[in-house]
Amino acid sequence: MNHKCTLDGYCYRLRPVKVSDAEFIVKTRLEDAERNIFIHKISPDISLQEEWIKNYLEREGDYYFIVENRFNNKPEGLIAFYNVADNRAEWGRWVIKKGSFAAAESVKLLYKIAFEQVGLDELYCDTIEDNKAVVSFHTSIGEKTREVLIDEIELEGKRYNSVIQYSDRKNFYEVVEPKLDNNAYMIYKRMIKQSVGELEFEHIGVAVKNIEKEMKNYLLLGYRKDSDIFEDETQGIRGIFLARDGHPKLELLENLEGRDTVTKQLASGNKMYHRAYLTKNIEGAIELFKANKAKIISPLVMSTFYKTRICFMILPNMEMIELVEKI
Repeated sequence: MNHKCTLDGYCYRLRPVKVSDAEFIVKTRLEDAERNIFIHKISPDISLQEEWIKNYLEREGDYYFIVENRFNNKPEGLIAFYNVADNRAEWGRWVIKKGSFAAAESVKLLYKIAFEQVGLDELYCDTIEDNKAVVSFHTSIGEKTREVLIDEIELEGKRYNSVIQYSDRKNFYEVVEPKLDNNAYMIYKRMIKQSVGELEFEHIGVAVKNIEKEMKNYLLLGYRKDSDIFEDETQGIRGIFLARDGHPKLELLENLEGRDTVTKQLASGNKMYHRAYLTKNIEGAIELFKANKAKIISPLVMSTFYKTRICFMILPNMEMIELVEKI
């Protein structure tokens, strides 16, 4: 089916399969024959797979996805739901590359697309009973077992029992999603640490016309000076940091005379206009955000205050972030 469904998670996204994915699909299905003994064999002929995808794109009620790594935009797996009828669908074609951590998040994203974008009420899977690892996975995430069908599936001339496991909306949001989300977030923390050494929240940047006049408002809120006033000619700003226990640190910023660094923010009323994060690998962090369609608006420069490099970027949602190199 030529659908437009896509969804991003912590580390992975699901996007529609395209004809150009044929080579990846073939290689992924063939790379680990031992793990894939319980799925139908596939020809190594890429042109046959291209033809299969073309036919698939004309088929209604079939949603096939590439599981893509958000950190590098590279594909790491396959997943689908199909046989849509009576607001239910079967999910499967689930193959994750060896060494990938995409399993839990890919399933979570598939369910959310099925329920929130397509409007289904239930997903179920039909798994060969001897495929104990996969049956156990479905059970572990909270899917319910509906029945075991005797000699239901024929594969390579042999008949197997199949286990029907499922989740409706209520069970998904109350049981399945929390388990998958916890797993996916643990994977995110591991991958972000490997990629950029974590992103540590540092402060919120606040545009002001006059630091001294604005200060009284923040003192009333319990903030105290956390630095002396500083000037940064490169950025064209004058600033000071304020802090309060249990609250985010603030950086008040005003234009240096003759400069217009925060003029647009003041004019639009968007005073709290950026969030700053510390990272030990600032180049890696820049590449991570660029891979997710963020744009650099101020390249790496040395910060007068931090004495390390900083960079400003705009995320796809138009939010501005500052990356600060942590030494």
